[in-house]
Amino acid sequence: MNFIATHKKTVDHNPLGLPRGRRQLLYFIAGGVWLSGVVWLIFRNFMQQETEFGVSPHPLEAWWRILHGVFSFAALWVFGVLWGVHITKGWSRHWRRRSGGTLVGFVLVLVLSGLGIYYIENQTVLSWVQILHWVIGLAALVIFIVHWVSKSQPRKPRTFL
Repeated sequence: MNFIATHKKTVDHNPLGLPRGRRQLLYFIAGGVWLSGVVWLIFRNFMQQETEFGVSPHPLEAWWRILHGVFSFAALWVFGVLWGVHITKGWSRHWRRRSGGTLVGFVLVLVLSGLGIYYIENQTVLSWVQILHWVIGLAALVIFIVHWVSKSQPRKPRTFL
């Protein structure tokens, strides 16, 4: 009886099935992709060096971009895991749909704009896609925190009859 009561308490506290290890990995990867993107932006825009040949990128800028790409690749894997374990369950239970749906939308925009940054050749379009990627990427942390700290409870679906 005590084991069942303890187990039920654990399940109720974490109803969408993310074990502690996966949550910690999610936080590490999400933090890594966000932080590496922010540091890359800082190096790209504020750490350029004046050389005898003019302004050139800081030598570490490329490494921050590579690290951001590595974390982004890992984030795609985590998103796939979350889709099967967390997102579909939460959506079907009407749990934090607004913040979760916004977060999924942000992830999709970031994935598509990230691909666009590598493959768009038109410089005007590329500039706008880069700005979109940076703005959504920076704002994603706020949406993630809102979703994470939200204390909403599952709601019953609305019926219109």
